[in-house]
Amino acid sequence: MYLKYLCLCLVILFSYKSRAQEKQNFAQPLHIADSLFAAKQYKKAAPVYAKVRELNYGVLDTAHLYKAAASWANIGKRDSAFLYLEFIAGRGFENERMLSADPLFIRLHRDSQWETIVAAIHQNRVKLIPSVAMELSQMLKNYKEDFEQYQQLVDQHGKTSKEATSFKLHLRETDSVNYIKITSIVNTYGWKGKEYFGPDGPEALITTLLHANIANQKKYFAIVRIAALNGSLPAEGFAILADNIALYENNTQIYGTHLRLNNGQYEAYAIADETGVDTRRNQIGLCTLAVYLQNFRSYSELYYYIK
Repeated sequence: MYLKYLCLCLVILFSYKSRAQEKQNFAQPLHIADSLFAAKQYKKAAPVYAKVRELNYGVLDTAHLYKAAASWANIGKRDSAFLYLEFIAGRGFENERMLSADPLFIRLHRDSQWETIVAAIHQNRVKLIPSVAMELSQMLKNYKEDFEQYQQLVDQHGKTSKEATSFKLHLRETDSVNYIKITSIVNTYGWKGKEYFGPDGPEALITTLLHANIANQKKYFAIVRIAALNGSLPAEGFAILADNIALYENNTQIYGTHLRLNNGQYEAYAIADETGVDTRRNQIGLCTLAVYLQNFRSYSELYYYIK
């Protein structure tokens, strides 16, 4: 029994050493291949890349697969070039523009396989979720149309009129339905940006959340903050949400996004530590409060504020 155990350990040890040695074996020729590629000696570089890939059990990172494809393409070996291009397309390579502009691949442009490769790489770049993008776009369109209709009713009959009050009930019902829709989307895909949810996606998401109750706004606050940090949501959307919650809880805001008219001029509702507001705004990529006040759109265009 002991002898069997010892033999097993030796097999594992030698296997580990063998793999480590193989890794060292292909690291050196990979460096040689890169040097040859950099020196534009593509005829010599191509077979070295192929050998490295063979030594590494058919595995090579995307950057080196690209160089191998370029080397084969430059020396007129179309089949090998397209084989490596298929590898990088399958790896999720997205830089369609770089590939199309690379002079090393010019010889392949007239080949029927070229369009197939380019189409596959384009698909890697396009992350749009069409069904979600369409739903959010329609949601935002409906918000704008409903707001315009509500404003017309207010202008014609007054804010406390039967007509305006009745329509506001309809808006609240719509808000509830839309909130359920966006929570389903966010819980499924996360809070994504325009590349996933389309050009209207981020605005539709934050608008719907701003129409939800404070408890639900707080529930998604951390997610919204991360979305703003990674560029999936404009910083202003995060700031408006943060101020909305702060005003509800403390009667003061953080970034000064919520405004009111005073003698024909827009001014911010009370701001906590107002002297530091521009510093806070700058930290998240917003303009100064003075510039914001100067360029603020009228309420007739700002559909965030249907409450």
